[in-house]
Amino acid sequence: MKKLIIFTFSFIIFVSYANSKVFFGERIKIENIKEEIFALGNKIQVNGELGSEFIGIGESIISSVKINGDYIGIGSKQELTGETKNDVYLLGSDIEINGKINGSLSVFGKNVLSNCNVSKNLRMFGEKIIFRGNVKGNTIIWGENISLGGNFKNLVIHTNKIKFKENSIVNGNLVYYSTNKMDFKNVKIRGKKIWKKPVSKTVKEKTPFFKLKSFYNFFSLLFPFLFMLWLTPNLLSQTATYSGKKFFHCFGIGLVFILIILIVVPIIFVTIIGIPFGLIVSSIFISFLYISRVFPLIFVGRKILFKLPEKRITWFFSTFIGILIFTLISKIPDLKLILNLITVPAGFGAIILGRIDLFKKLKKEKFL
Repeated sequence: MKKLIIFTFSFIIFVSYANSKVFFGERIKIENIKEEIFALGNKIQVNGELGSEFIGIGESIISSVKINGDYIGIGSKQELTGETKNDVYLLGSDIEINGKINGSLSVFGKNVLSNCNVSKNLRMFGEKIIFRGNVKGNTIIWGENISLGGNFKNLVIHTNKIKFKENSIVNGNLVYYSTNKMDFKNVKIRGKKIWKKPVSKTVKEKTPFFKLKSFYNFFSLLFPFLFMLWLTPNLLSQTATYSGKKFFHCFGIGLVFILIILIVVPIIFVTIIGIPFGLIVSSIFISFLYISRVFPLIFVGRKILFKLPEKRITWFFSTFIGILIFTLISKIPDLKLILNLITVPAGFGAIILGRIDLFKKLKKEKFL
């Protein structure tokens, strides 16, 4: 998971400096590219050798590749054939994988068909899952109807219906969560066979607190911006644009104003009369700092969707992408600190600069 987050952070940097290959369109065909790739379209076809990471988002993604980096696919129908040097992450409905995965394989789908060897860990979640191959790392599979065949290390299964192909081997332990005990006649288990009931307590234990906290952090940021987008869409788009196009100017203004406010607020609290006013100022200041840090990343989201028209729905997707990027990067403590030190002054400065420009415009039009 950390590799995915680090890759996402790297991808943002590459897009910002235009060093990545970015593809948009109804039908996209990609062949033999050395740079990092981001593709957004309806039907995406990838062939040949890819020199680095690949991210594809579309209705259909068909790939026959040898890739020297991570492979990330998000689409309704996906087919991946070939060999990958690092990890593979697939999210969709109908997913098919054939070949060799030299990293870990993570799949979230409805119908999953896989004939491949995995050098590290395997994670699969879906309704109907068919897997044939060998896994050197640990395996976790969660589905309604599962069929497995091959060699596994440690195997954890969540299902009430599973079939093993003859001569299958589990070299470690087999742990299965189901309502009833099962008899695995076609599989050789060299470790322990452990049965556990899928009670609610088990589900809670399999949902770590930090994942729930990440969802909370994401939506706690998303809702204020959706409210802003609904009431004042121009304010959101202007502030995000300023924070990106006038980044250094906004960063400088924001840093100066933050330092001034940090000096002034304690002075206000010195007097008894100033305490209520100081509390009000502090609350407003903290609220603005909280939302300021996301504006530069919303600008990054808008740059990713630069081919889409200037409409409210476009800014909705840009906001969603920006907050998602912020949440993913924030999962790494060191990067979270650096990110906040960069984005908070820039976003806060963009808010102030936007209000200064508005004041000048109203004064010019003689409204003030």
